[in-house]
Amino acid sequence: MNQKGTTPDEQLMSKFYQIAMESGDPYLPIDYRGVGKAVGLKETAAKNIVKHLAQANFLRKIDETTFHLTPHGCNFVLNNRA
Repeated sequence: MNQKGTTPDEQLMSKFYQIAMESGDPYLPIDYRGVGKAVGLKETAAKNIVKHLAQANFLRKIDETTFHLTPHGCNFVLNNRA
């Protein structure tokens, strides 16, 4: 993300992307609890954020705790990087 302040939503999206790209697959299913913890969010806050990001088509739900980025989510992260 660029130098302006980032929201917890943006931080979570960036971390999802970072973790997925470290594996080599931008659509890697990832447990949201670990991602939330990595950006300093409590589990409840992370759960609410990923629920809303899924409704906005940035993430896709695999099961209760596993989500993956959508192409729309990947584009969002790439367009908002510095």
